[in-house]
Order: sequence, then C-alpha cells, then structure tokens
Amino acid sequence: MQTNIPNTPDQRWILILDKFLGDFGIELPEFPSVLDIGCGNNATWNYLALVGYLGRKSLGVPRYTGIDISEGAFAKAKEALKGLAHFVSCDARQLERHVEGPFYLIFCQHPPLTISRDGPKVWKAIFEQVAGLLDPQGCMILTSFWLNDHIPAQVSVKKAGLDILHSGKNPFPGRIFDRSEDGEELQYDKYILLARRARS
Repeated sequence: MQTNIPNTPDQRWILILDKFLGDFGIELPEFPSVLDIGCGNNATWNYLALVGYLGRKSLGVPRYTGIDISEGAFAKAKEALKGLAHFVSCDARQLERHVEGPFYLIFCQHPPLTISRDGPKVWKAIFEQVAGLLDPQGCMILTSFWLNDHIPAQVSVKKAGLDILHSGKNPFPGRIFDRSEDGEELQYDKYILLARRARS
C-alpha cells in the first residue's frame, strides 16, 4: 500500500519538503535558519532530510537548532551531529529567551496536545513564540500521529495568530505503530499542517 514511500524518515521528509514547500511557494534562502521544536533524537533524521533537500537546490546546509525540554531527549542526536547543529534545553513557551530568530522553517512533530487538560493552552503559548520567531517568508510544518492531536493543533495555531496554509493527511506518512482506543491507527507524520505568520 505504501511501497512508493521510502523507509527512512530523512528520505520521507525530503519528499514532504519538496511537495509542500513547492506547492505553497515557500522559497528558502541559502543556509536557512531552521528550528526544530521538541526535536528529541529525531533531530538526526531531520537534519539529514534538510541537507538532502537543500543540497538538491544548491542552498548549502541548514543552520539548525534543535530544542527540547531536557538534554537527555536529544543526547544521541547531539553527539551524532557534533559541530553541525546547535541544541538547547528549554521550555518552548520561553523560546524567545533562548534562541534568536528569524527562522525560515520551524518543525514541530507530534506535539502532544491531548496529553493533559492544559495541552492546548500550553501549545498555544508555544505557537505564539513561533509567530514571533518565524520569518514572514518562511513557514512552520507541524505533524500529528492522529486526529485527536491534529484538530486541537489547528485550533491552537489559529488562536496563536498564525495563518494555516494547509491542513490534512500527509501523503508521505511513516510507519503505523499502534491503534487508539477508538480504533484509529497511530502513524508517524500521519497528518500535516503548514502555517505562516499572519499578514497584516
């Protein structure tokens, strides 16, 4: 069923970037600054995807910053990408205190909006930080495992003052790893949302 989709996350993400940045006319500059929120050890794959995508367009390599709440979350990626990427341990609700924008591309994979009652409020605060750090010509790409996180993400993104360019199923999802109590298959990068700073 998904035989045409590459097995490795970096190859999948090259296809995602190619399709969605192309479809919405998002043109990255040379050596673009990229922020990966809640990067974990997926940072290694995401960095490789960016290098692959930018390399095809002769745009150099990314100035990549990965952030997560604890250093342990990205420890392996930090070691693997030594000298190539910058990592910061912080609460994403205070991003502007820890990183300096603007960023042309911001990744946010699988934000857990439904993990607690305060989830949507917490992520609205994070998306407000994103709105302040995002270059007007750039975009945020957010993915979700399932609809229960994707719908609240849309609401929080809008409330944070970002414009949604696209929201729907991702044609290049990863593997199915579980099933929810209501029967929905949980799948890496199953849903995708693109947003940019609201135009005044």
